[in-house]
Amino acid sequence: MTGVSFVVTVYNKAAYLPAVLSAIFAQEGDFAREVIVVDDGSTDDSPGLLDRLCANRREARVIHQPNQGLVGATNIGVRAATQPWLKIVDGDDVLAPWATRILLDAANAFGTRIALGSAGEYRVGEPISWGALDPAQAEPYRRDLFVECLRNVPGNLSPTLIDRALYWEVGGADPRLYNADLPLLLKLSQGRMAACVKAVVTVSPLVAAGRMSGDERRMLEETNRAIVYFLADHPQLSWRQRRVALERAFGRAWKWQHRRLGATLVSRWFWLYALAKLGPPSFALPFLASTLEAFTVPRRNRS
Repeated sequence: MTGVSFVVTVYNKAAYLPAVLSAIFAQEGDFAREVIVVDDGSTDDSPGLLDRLCANRREARVIHQPNQGLVGATNIGVRAATQPWLKIVDGDDVLAPWATRILLDAANAFGTRIALGSAGEYRVGEPISWGALDPAQAEPYRRDLFVECLRNVPGNLSPTLIDRALYWEVGGADPRLYNADLPLLLKLSQGRMAACVKAVVTVSPLVAAGRMSGDERRMLEETNRAIVYFLADHPQLSWRQRRVALERAFGRAWKWQHRRLGATLVSRWFWLYALAKLGPPSFALPFLASTLEAFTVPRRNRS
């Protein structure tokens, strides 16, 4: 029998925790399990609530620590994990009852070290109705997740199942970044296929304070920062892979400047994008880090 470590990172998520943890405790399947919750210096009611929700549950452990950020909290939670598989869950994401079971089945079907399902949304305060699982939606298929990650962020870690040994083989979550999602998915999927299912395995709040998805500027900047580090750390990528990553990164910078700040076709952002799109990767790569400047908040708009 295999086993799964559920790692939940929490910072001021009291409103979501009952639903999040209830869903984890109710996961279907015949597998060993442990639940590791990292309270990353929350200042709301989360610390006490976590202790109460996990009390008298032998499989659950709460780690309270001073705030170290999402990446630091994720790595600390994974270090405490003992089971061969990881189910990393955001502190406001709710798992479907079948989430872990069908991801384990998908990984086993293809012998992969990463499995991925689909994600949906829910409205806070409204009941989440899962209905019955469509068996066709649970049928696994192979997916080249790496190419998708070079283009954009395919999602967060909540819909994924990760081989714990692989997590550390690729270096874990990158402490140079705020967010763990894209950097980890890039490293985990490089050179290996993912087993995927079309079924929704997790839902995220439609509106939630503090989520990076609610701050488009910061999300785009962090995505480009992840690409900057990844290309620097992996110079062996193919010509085509570097071309895809560079074109998308420069495209984000140009589109943000054009749509949000009024940049025109004579701006450097358009011409850098054109260079990345039409020229060889070696021409555009030296300018990649400069794309982070595109998302700098203009001084007059800073609060």
